Amino acid sequence: MSNSSFPNEFLLLPFADTRELQLLHFGLFLGIYLAALLGNGLILTAVACDHRLHTPMYFFLLNLALLDLGSISTIVPKAMAIALWDTRTISYSGCAAQVCFLFFLLGAEYSLLTVMAYDRYVAICKPLHYRTFLSSRACMKIAAAAWGSSFFYSVLHTANTFSLPLCQDKALDQFFCEIPQILRLSCSDAYLREFGVIAVSLSLAFGCFVFIVLSYVQTFRAVLKMPSEQCRHKAFSMCLPHLAVVSLFIITGTVAYLRPPSISSSSLDLVVAVLYSVVPPTLNPLIYSMRNQELKDSLKKLILLAVLQQDCFPPWTGNHARRHQMSNSSFPTEFLLLPFADTRELQLLHFGLFLGIYLAALLGNGLILTAIACDHRLHTPMYFFLLNLALLDLGTITTTVPKAMANFLWDTRIISYLECVAQIFFFFFFLSAEFFLLIIMAYDRYVAICKPLHYGTIMDSRTCVNMAAAVWGSTFLYAVLHTANTFSLPLCQGNALDQFFCEVPQILKLSCSDAYLREVGLLVVSVSLSFGCFVFLVVSYVQIFRAVLRIPSVRGRHKAFSTCLPHLVVVSLFLSTATFTYLKPPSISSSSLNLLVAVLYSVVPPAVNPLIYSMRNQELKDAVWKLMTGGFSEAIN
Repeated sequence: MSNSSFPNEFLLLPFADTRELQLLHFGLFLGIYLAALLGNGLILTAVACDHRLHTPMYFFLLNLALLDLGSISTIVPKAMAIALWDTRTISYSGCAAQVCFLFFLLGAEYSLLTVMAYDRYVAICKPLHYRTFLSSRACMKIAAAAWGSSFFYSVLHTANTFSLPLCQDKALDQFFCEIPQILRLSCSDAYLREFGVIAVSLSLAFGCFVFIVLSYVQTFRAVLKMPSEQCRHKAFSMCLPHLAVVSLFIITGTVAYLRPPSISSSSLDLVVAVLYSVVPPTLNPLIYSMRNQELKDSLKKLILLAVLQQDCFPPWTGNHARRHQMSNSSFPTEFLLLPFADTRELQLLHFGLFLGIYLAALLGNGLILTAIACDHRLHTPMYFFLLNLALLDLGTITTTVPKAMANFLWDTRIISYLECVAQIFFFFFFLSAEFFLLIIMAYDRYVAICKPLHYGTIMDSRTCVNMAAAVWGSTFLYAVLHTANTFSLPLCQGNALDQFFCEVPQILKLSCSDAYLREVGLLVVSVSLSFGCFVFLVVSYVQIFRAVLRIPSVRGRHKAFSTCLPHLVVVSLFLSTATFTYLKPPSISSSSLNLLVAVLYSVVPPAVNPLIYSMRNQELKDAVWKLMTGGFSEAIN
């Protein structure tokens, strides 16, 4: 890649040139990866299963194990594939994804280690206020803040790095995509911008490091003042594993990013990268279980198959209360969904109907995704956003329909607490991202028709990617906020939901606390933002249709309407059904009406959108037809 600013792929640094050593490295990485999966998996299962470990310290440890699994899964599988298949290439998008996920997970892990230092400080230095400072809600909010802020941090770094023109080469001096290695390929002074972001990040990281040090200074002062040797031993047992993990993480990361260039070499870079990206996720479970008697006891119980002898499932999985409704508990173990029908024949009929709709959505959106990816004529902003819309449609319908089909088929109404939380989170995430993406697509049509001469400048590839990333990132946080807010409420009105999937208004009906006003306020803010977006959309289309009607050519007007009307129909279908669902008067609400409207706004649009977009769009119809008639290889070329 000598004349291109953006390569199609990168070449990673191999561990060895001979086939025997490559296979040896594959075996080594496989062993490390399996050890990390086993260790962190055991930690996750032990903390989830043992009710004695349902405390803030182990809640944060559970989050740390999740992050360790994510970070090692971001790097090691690709490295194993390279060693096994004797290849060095990684695609441009694969490299960007690796950088994004690695920064996200490592940033969240560092934030979480800082929070865990504060947890140890409060537990030892202010034990009487521990439950006040670190209540369950506070822990959830802290963890959500760590995950959310690091997500934005990673998006910022990734977008900043991959917006630079690269023309030095495409070979990275590392076995995975790393930002310093990518910056070396830049041929622009704009790389200083990324160095500025890194400098700010290092300043924040140093602030967190100072906070950790001060926390442990106060913690050890308090421990040394304890009169009982047993108390001192117990306090050290809680603190030392965390301190060892923090030290391992900070030392390896600092050596990787701040060592002088004069002592840099390919082999040293590989060793240091392994130390800070692969070794900590593997050793963290061992470090935490060595001096922690509670965790060791729980792991022994788990390994000795105690899971077969007692009910070890946490209260949110619903495994130990399958046949009981929640009457006296403020947090149910499961919810009961509303069935479509009581007779077995109608249940099977609804299963077939939902199966047909789901397969139609998979086929339609899958064809659109493949057609846009394969046909280079469709590599324009409009089709880029349409590709994102198809992804969101697939996510939306997959969140609700498979569970509904399973309930129809197996004649059950149960959904576990954890499944309900996941369903609401993903549903809000995909649905809100789809709404904002439809707004951006309206703006795209406005620029294309009203300002055609400036279209290439305003809607260039970087702008489109940044817009899409902003949509996905902001709606991720929006979904986290709604989900955490909803499920922090005590629920004591029963556990029966008047809907075929978990929906926020239905959950709020179960609340026995005035705290639900907080979620209602959040919904009001969301509706206000949605109304602002709706006004923007209306104004955009007023300007669009005014410009279209001025076009002298009938063919030109027809082409303009062909690109606008499908989008307008999709927006109208989406807004009308969702608005009626959330803003309909309670006086006209009923179970059957709720089911019908929910199907209209959650199931029908993802299945119908591909049909709407392909009916009046000749370019898309041609690409899909070429794909279906065996022109796949020709379309790629």
